Order: sequence, then C-alpha cells, then structure tokens
Amino acid sequence: MPKSLRKHDLAAPEATERPVLQPHRKLKLPALLVTEDDSLWPQVGAGLAAELALKQLDSIDELIRSTPAGQAAIVLWDARNHPEPAAVLSRLHLHSPRYAIVALDTAGSADAWTLPIQLRQVVAQVGLPISPSALSGALESASEEVNSRLALLGDGSVEPQTKSSPPKRPWLVPAAIGAVLAAAVGAYLLSRGNSTAIKPTPGASAPHNGAAAPAAAVKSPADADEKADALIEKAQQAMLDRHFIDPLAGSALSLYREVLLIKPDNGEARQGLQRLSEILVARVQSALDERKFDVALQFLETARSIDARDKRLVALDEKIASLRAELGPAQILAALNAQNFDRAAQLIDDAARAKSLSPAKLAQLRDEVRRRRDEFDIARLLKLVDARLQQDHIIDPRNDSATYYLDQAKQAGAAAPALQSQTQEVLKRLTQMAHAGIQQHSFNDVDRILTEMHGVGAPQPGIAALQRELAVARNSLAAQKPEQPQYLELAQARLAQGKLTDPDNDNALFYVNQLRAADPKSSGLAQVIGAVQSQIVDRARAALDAGDIEKSEALLQKGAALGASPELDALGDKIRRKRAAGGDLPQIPEQSLTRLNKLDVQYPARALQSNVEGWVEIAYTVGTDGTVSNVKILNATPPRTFESSASRAVSHLRYQPVIQGGKALAVGTQVRIVYRVPK
Repeated sequence: MPKSLRKHDLAAPEATERPVLQPHRKLKLPALLVTEDDSLWPQVGAGLAAELALKQLDSIDELIRSTPAGQAAIVLWDARNHPEPAAVLSRLHLHSPRYAIVALDTAGSADAWTLPIQLRQVVAQVGLPISPSALSGALESASEEVNSRLALLGDGSVEPQTKSSPPKRPWLVPAAIGAVLAAAVGAYLLSRGNSTAIKPTPGASAPHNGAAAPAAAVKSPADADEKADALIEKAQQAMLDRHFIDPLAGSALSLYREVLLIKPDNGEARQGLQRLSEILVARVQSALDERKFDVALQFLETARSIDARDKRLVALDEKIASLRAELGPAQILAALNAQNFDRAAQLIDDAARAKSLSPAKLAQLRDEVRRRRDEFDIARLLKLVDARLQQDHIIDPRNDSATYYLDQAKQAGAAAPALQSQTQEVLKRLTQMAHAGIQQHSFNDVDRILTEMHGVGAPQPGIAALQRELAVARNSLAAQKPEQPQYLELAQARLAQGKLTDPDNDNALFYVNQLRAADPKSSGLAQVIGAVQSQIVDRARAALDAGDIEKSEALLQKGAALGASPELDALGDKIRRKRAAGGDLPQIPEQSLTRLNKLDVQYPARALQSNVEGWVEIAYTVGTDGTVSNVKILNATPPRTFESSASRAVSHLRYQPVIQGGKALAVGTQVRIVYRVPK
C-alpha cells in the first residue's frame, strides 16, 4: 500500500465463504465512509449499528479500486464542496447498482439534494456536524434500500442452470437501472443549472467483473513490520468486538501499545489509540450519569494514559472531584488498572493532603503502586527482549539490544524463572555468533561476544569451550606466515575499490582483521588501519548527516574495533547528542529547567547490599507538555548496575514546558545521577 497508514477499519467485513453447516449465517453489511476528514470517523462510528461494518476510504477512486463490482453496501460520501456530484453518483451506481448512498454535506445544502433523493440516486442527506438521530435514520433507510436492491437484483452470485430453466440474462436489470440512472443524472444536472457535459473523472476504469481476487498467502511474521501488521489486525478486531480495554492481554489498548513497543513510530497504532480515547471519553460521561463510578473512572484513567493533554479531561476531573467523598479509593485503583502509575501516585498524595484516607490505607496503596509499576516495567522489558531477538539486534545497538533489555529486566527484579526462555534464546544466538566469528577470523568480535555471554550468565563450561576454540583458531592463523603479505595486499586493494565493509569476508576491514590476528607486528598494519578507519569515519558522518543514525552508529562501532581515535570520539558524541535530542532539538542544561516533581531514585538492592557506588549519565527529551521521552544512557560506571534505576527515575520527571516565542518547545537535556551508599 503506498500510504503509510492503512485505512481505518473499525469492523472488517466477515469472510464471504460460508461454512457448509451454517448456510444461513448473516453477513455484516459494509458501511463505506468516503472522506479525507478523520474527524468524521468517530462521529459515524459512535452511532453505528451492530449489523454494520465500518470502513474508511480517502476517495471515490480508492473505493472503486478496492471493492468488487456489484457489491452491496451503504456508501457514506463526504460531498462537501464537490464540483461535480452528479458525475460521482453516476460512477458509483455504474460500479454497483446495489449501493445505497448517503450524502454528508453542510447543513445548509439540504435543498440541493432534494431531487437526487426523489430520483433514488441518494437515499438521504445528513448535515454536518452529524446528529446521531439523523445518522441513525439515514442508515436505517439505507439498509432498507440495499435489501430492496438485493431482492430485485440478487446478491450477485452465479447459480447453476438446469436444462429446464431458461437461460438467465443478468445484464438486463443492471442495464435497465443504468438507463434510468443516466436519465436521472441528466435531470439532476438540469436541476443544478449545469449546462456542461459530464467530464470523465481521471483514473476511472471500466467496472470490474465481480470475480474475487485470490487470497494472499498468509506469512508468518518474520520481521518487526509483519508482526506489527498482525497486531494491528488483532487490535482492529478487538475494536470490532468492543474489547476496548478488557481483557488486559487481548484488548485493543494492549495490542496497539504492543505495536508501539516494536515500532515506536507506527502512525497506525497511534491513530488507533487516539480513536480509542475518543470512545472512552464519550463513555465516561454516560457512566457517570448512570452512577457507575468504577466503570467511569476506569474509562477516564485509561483515556488519560493515552492522551493526558485531552482538554475534555479537565471538566471530567472537576465533576469527579465533587464526587470524591463518594468514590473513596476507587479513582486511585482505576489509575492503577490503567497502568497510569504517575497519576495514581499523584492521587495518593492528594488524598494524603486532604486526609481523606487513613495512613495505613495510603501506605497500602503506595506499596501497590510500587509493585504494579515494577511488574509493568519487567513485562515491558521482556517484550523488548523478544522484539530485539526477532530483529536480530542481539548485542547492538548497545542500549537497544536483546542483551541490554535482558540485563535491565534483571536489575528491575525479574525472577529467574520469568527470564529463563529469553536467557536461553539469547545465549543460543550468542553462541552461534561466536562460532561464526571464529570461522571468519573476527577474533575481536568473538572476544566481545564472550564478554556478553558472561554478563548474561552463560555456564562456565560453555564459555571455556568457546575460548579453547578461539585459541586454536588464533594459533592456526598465526602459523600461516606465508599468507600474511596477501592480507595486506587484499586490504589495500579492497580499500582502493571502495569495498570498505562489504561484501562479507571480502572487504578491507575483514582483511585488516585477518592481518591483525596473523601478524600484529606487521610493518604495514598501522598505515592500512589508519586508512580504513578514516574512510569508515567519513561514511559514518555522511550517514549521520543523511539522518541514518543506525547506520552511522554501526559504522562507528566497526571503526572503534580498530582502535581509539579523536575522530571516533567526536563522532560518537555527535551521535549521542542527536539520539538524545530525537533529531535536531535544541539542547538545554538541566539546571535551567524547572522540575515539577522530585527525582525519585531507587538504589538497586543488589548494589546496596554489596556497597557498590557509581554514576550514570543519561540524556532525554523534555516534550512540549513537560513529559520526558527518548531516554538514553550515555555512560555508566560500573556498567550494568545503575542504568535501569536511573532510566526509571528520569522517565517519571515532569518539567515546566520551555516557552519560546509564546509557544511550547521540545528540548533535549542531560543529567548525571550519582549513587552513594548511605553512611
């Protein structure tokens, strides 16, 4: 699909094939909303009857391309300011005489639709903004119109003919309807005073033959994009089934959020969450009116966890504040169930100041917030481990890899049984990488892999076996003295050809590493290392300037394997700043920002018990609403000790938004958190 966002299917039409044992199962009637205005989607979807399946398309051209000719459906067409509505109606009815069309237009345009309604070109006209009662009546009339046309034309299926039955001429009825429609279109044009001929719409094509396209083969989600698409489809089905926030593991809310764990920039998931928020906010008020406080609070806090800046939340909060004595701790529990832990902590603090709950109850609720936050963080980290394994990001990038998130989960307190399957898979993949590195004579990479395996907790016998295999390979390569000059010549030749890091096992970097392993004292080694490293830095800079941070960082790591240099350090700092800023955001000293809450740092239990001290440098973005995002570890001492604690503490900070020119501005900043054992 050329568009980055797929169409907004609130309810996908059910399959057209019917099981043999259920010949009378009723299919949902498609309601095709044709508009580029996304604000119409929730207005239509909120009042949609259960027997209709809503789908949004951007244009009439797209509707005709993506639907079979002769399909039965209700078409809700956004006809505002269209220069040739008669031409559109003609195209629609020629594509399918089983369409019942409802025109969505400005409230003052009702007179223009009188004649098309009389001629049955259009079933009804609904003024904008949409009135639920007007839409309901129009949809009811449209459903009746579709049923009438199905009774007249049939459902479009081909029935076998017997010898006794006369041959059918299915073209007669559509042809007759086409003639009537042509006359109706002419009358409509005359009624609008349009003396010009109808121009063919660009992109229009002959009607399809109605044959269904063969189903595409279903592929297993082999990469992050396919997995995200599969989750999006499940989320859409959950929306159809009205599983908005329950059950927790299969709701639309959890599925859309899982997509964002895999693909944080997925616009479709963000749009789905925004629509879900629209539905939840609408249901809060009705639940309050019915005095179903637990339901109302759950919907409210879930909507807040999706979009805390929704202005409608303020009015709902004020209404709930007047009912607080009646609600008790239910609001806090609702925020907890919505996994909005900062909100729950804020409500507990409010209750403590108002003395509306006992100290014992407040302590119990604070413990519950801490416990659930830890469980949520661990579950999120384990999902990230699985996602990075699927993407084959085992040890790189350093702060966004499977080994990194596995270590973060351990620091967050995950129990060993919960980590067992992920740990085994990570060790399996690391072992495979080590064997491959030994075969390719990439001995420095193997050294790093062995260090990672030790950090993950690999059994010592397995590490020892790999170390012996590595030593044998190194000794064997060192004994091949006659090949040493060949490595130098090959490295220089590939460098001249521009084959710096590709293809595998036949590039300049590969032959340099072969030479380093075979003869580290070679007279030409230092010169060729400098030349290769210089070109790697140049390519990494070019990738960074082009906005490809991942490629730039990967090249940087390859260059760093050849040794330290000021150019590599400078480029590394530039990459970290760009990652921390989320692009080209202005950098502001953290001391110049105004915190709205304190930095709540939890000392890791294992480090505290062992009297381990250290520090973490961490970068992040402060958004236009003062919230923190894009948290990245820049440096830490000792490694794999305090990073998780520091990340959690910083992610819960809130700031006064930075205002520039009267507008809120997103900025990047950094902070250094020092850990000292209390004396």
